[in-house]
Amino acid sequence: MLEELFRKAVQLGQKIATEDNTRFRELLDKARELWTEYDPKPDTSDRMVMGVDSGWNVRLYEGFYVYALRAAAVDERQRVYEPVVEFNRIGGGHSDLTPENYVKYQGEIAEHDVAYKVADDADYVLVDGSLAARLLDASNVLRDKPALSEYLAFARALKGSKNVAFVAKYSRHRFLLQGELGDIYYIARSTRTPGYVLGGTYELFGIPVTAAYIRLAKHANPLAIEIPSGDVGEEDVKRIIDVLSSRSVMGYPYALYLAHRTVNVTDALMDQLCVAAGLISFSGAREVLQL
Repeated sequence: MLEELFRKAVQLGQKIATEDNTRFRELLDKARELWTEYDPKPDTSDRMVMGVDSGWNVRLYEGFYVYALRAAAVDERQRVYEPVVEFNRIGGGHSDLTPENYVKYQGEIAEHDVAYKVADDADYVLVDGSLAARLLDASNVLRDKPALSEYLAFARALKGSKNVAFVAKYSRHRFLLQGELGDIYYIARSTRTPGYVLGGTYELFGIPVTAAYIRLAKHANPLAIEIPSGDVGEEDVKRIIDVLSSRSVMGYPYALYLAHRTVNVTDALMDQLCVAAGLISFSGAREVLQL
């Protein structure tokens, strides 16, 4: 099996190396044409920028799961707003979802709720991830279940919030270039300067989503941003770049870095929580695997 796995890895590498170079160059040229170079104007005002993220972990025991979940908004002074903390058991009542999916969606709901609650108190609220990807994923997995209605209700609360931006380092969206790979792949390889591409606005489940790609610093990786508003223009995108360029580390917003670090639920922390809950006497999946 291991030999076959490496054989398939080599095959994938050969496929990538022999792909249509003409088409690839065309997509790079198109991405370069769409890219608008923009030299960020230093923003020295006392802006309130918050990052919103969630972290979770799941453990399997005989007949049930336990999970830990943390979500919060964090500003650049490391102050925490609207924290959400959960440690609970998952029994048979959620058997239609995997435990990982159940907790993942609970984390995203918490992020949407936290972003909504702090939006009026911040200049910008940055949420880790892609709004469009979340909505499409939730609709495919949750379908017509009541859980989907709950999920969409929290997401729709952000409708029209121009100061809320979902920020993704990795994106598979192809709405701009229609290439085989995500737009961000071609943008990263065709441009190196700060700037942006303002995409279109589309509607998902009653939520207008305006998409753009930005780069905050020279040679930094581009970021995909999505704003839950249809009233977003080039000046709005430039203002975001101005504010975030001086508040980023290697081209990534510092507030999001702090948010991720604050809510992360590591395996070591999960071990400690399970011990505190008295679950050390229960047989867990790890013990079975060590037989």
